[in-house]
Amino acid sequence: MTAAVWSAVAAIFPAISSFLIFLIQRGNLRASVRPELILTDWERHVEGEGDAAREVLCFRNIRNVGRGAAMHVHLNLDWSGDPPTAALGTISRPILAPGEVDQVDAQIHLFWKNVAPQKGMKFIHIKLVIFCWDTVGNRYETRNSLLVVELSESVTVAWTTYSIAPGVTEGPRHVTFRSVWFLKLSRRVQRHWKQLQESFPQIAKTQKLAREWWAKNKKK
Repeated sequence: MTAAVWSAVAAIFPAISSFLIFLIQRGNLRASVRPELILTDWERHVEGEGDAAREVLCFRNIRNVGRGAAMHVHLNLDWSGDPPTAALGTISRPILAPGEVDQVDAQIHLFWKNVAPQKGMKFIHIKLVIFCWDTVGNRYETRNSLLVVELSESVTVAWTTYSIAPGVTEGPRHVTFRSVWFLKLSRRVQRHWKQLQESFPQIAKTQKLAREWWAKNKKK
């Protein structure tokens, strides 16, 4: 090998080392500002009597167990069917500092009359979505999944013992991170795409037909 080749090889290793150091530092920075929001102190009870009775699933607190502050916190239910099987008003907080516990006393109303039974039991799937930003402007989307079973004599002990509330089990929890540059790029692309659809209506029509075809063939 010539001297030029050896020089090129020798130059590659410092570049790789610098890149690895950059990745480590970026990971440390992201971890230092990352918020982590969890919902605690769950409770389930019935409000009212007779025909006015309704079942309520409550969580008392939002806790930030991450190392960074959570900015512009918004919490709500994902789509819960039509007619709805559960309802929750939007919860917003300007900031949650690391280690802070905010008492919200949130109530999720359950509508069992809108639920079709499955094998003699009724279930409600609840998806809670939490949006927040860190101190450098990155967005986090946290999705909490819950499975609620209607309490009755047929409900086994397992449903009421290993759960966050009687008959309520917690499913997978997913956190999606979106960087500032990605959010800006997405908004720009969506804006230009909307302008393109307005200029060429045939594009919107083709997109609608493609979605209908996909929905139809996905069920097969």
